[in-house]
Amino acid sequence: MDPGNWATNISGGAQYGTALLWVIVLASFMAMGIQIVAAKLGIATGKGIAQLCRERLPRPLVYFLWAAAELAMIATDMAEIIGAAIGFSLVFNVPLPAGAVLAGAASFALLGVRTARKQGYRWVEFVIMALVGVIALGFLFEVALARPTGGEIARGLLPTIPGPDALYVAIGILGATVMPHSVYLHPYIVQDRRNRLMETDGDTEAVHRRHFRFESVDTILALFGAMFVNAAMLVVAAAALQGTGISTLNEAYVTLQNVFGSNSSLVFGLALIAAGLSSSLVATMAGQTVMDGFLDLQINVWLRRSVTLVPSLAVVIAGFDPTSVLVASQVALSFELPFVLIPLLWFTREEGLMQSFTNRKTTTTVLGAMIALIVVLNVWLIYTEVFV
Repeated sequence: MDPGNWATNISGGAQYGTALLWVIVLASFMAMGIQIVAAKLGIATGKGIAQLCRERLPRPLVYFLWAAAELAMIATDMAEIIGAAIGFSLVFNVPLPAGAVLAGAASFALLGVRTARKQGYRWVEFVIMALVGVIALGFLFEVALARPTGGEIARGLLPTIPGPDALYVAIGILGATVMPHSVYLHPYIVQDRRNRLMETDGDTEAVHRRHFRFESVDTILALFGAMFVNAAMLVVAAAALQGTGISTLNEAYVTLQNVFGSNSSLVFGLALIAAGLSSSLVATMAGQTVMDGFLDLQINVWLRRSVTLVPSLAVVIAGFDPTSVLVASQVALSFELPFVLIPLLWFTREEGLMQSFTNRKTTTTVLGAMIALIVVLNVWLIYTEVFV
C-alpha cells in the first residue's frame, strides 16, 4: 500500500472507473503465492534470494541481477519519498520541495528509532502495522463517503483492458502490488522468527513446518487486507474523479475536499504520509539485503538512506509531475519482476537445496505461469508503446 499503489490505483479509477479492479485482485493473489514461496525459501535454507544467487550462479549473472535489483530499489525508494512528500505538501500546505525535505527528515527519524531499538524485525512490524492501520481506516472512511454500488464493483471484476493506455496503468498496478523489493526482503525477514524458534524448540522439520504455516497465514491475511485497501482506493477514485480529467494525487486531494468535505481530504493526506514513511523503512531494509546478499557488502544504513534520497529530491526540484513519476516507477518494477522471480522458482524447485520444502509440481507450474504472464504483459506494453 505504498504511494506507488496510490498513484496507479487513483489513476486507474479516475481514467477507467472500476474497469481495472480485477487487476488489483489478480495481482494480489499473485503476490500471495509469490510471497509464500519466498518465505518458504528463507525458512528452508536460512538464506535469501540474493545470497543464493551469489553462492550458486556465475559471477557475471550475479552482477547483472544485482544491478537490476538496485535499479528497482531506486524506483521503489523514489516512489516512497515522493509519495510522502506529496502528503506533507498537501496536509501542511507547503511547496513540494519542502514536503520532500519533511519526508526525508521523517524517514531518517523512523530509521533512527529502528536503529536504536535492538528488537529485530518485531518493532519494525509493529510500526508498519500501525501506519498501515492509518491507511486502512482512512480508506474505509473514504469508501463510506463514496458509497459505490454493487453493480459497479461487479463490473470491475470482469477482466477487460478498456483501452490501449489502460495497459500501462494495469502493469503499473501489477508492479506496485507484487513489488520485487518485497520478494527479496521476505526470506530475510523470516530469519528473525526462524532463529528464535530454533533456539527455543530446536532445528527440526516439525518446527520449520509450523513456522511456514504461520508465515503463510500471516502473508495471506496481510495481503488480503492490502487488496481491499487498494480496491478501495480505486473505487473511491472512480466515484469521485471519473470523467473529471483528474488523475494526479494533488488534484484528487482537492476534488475529495470539494466532493466529500475537508475531513476526507485531510484523511487522504495523512494516510499518504503514513504510506510513504512505512514503505520507505521497508525499502531501506530491502536495499541492505540486496547489497549484502549479492555482493557480501554491508553499507552504512544512514549512508544508503542519504544516497537514495538524491533521485527523489532531484525529480521534485526538476518539476516533473510527481504522480506520473510514481506510475512510471511502478511500471519499471514490473519489468524487474522476472529477474527476481526466475531465481526464486529455480532455487525452490531444487530438492538438494530445499529438502522436504521443495516445490510441488503444481507450485512450480503456477509460479512459472505467473512469470510467463508478467513477461508477456511487459513485452505487450513495449510493443504498444513503440509500434502502435
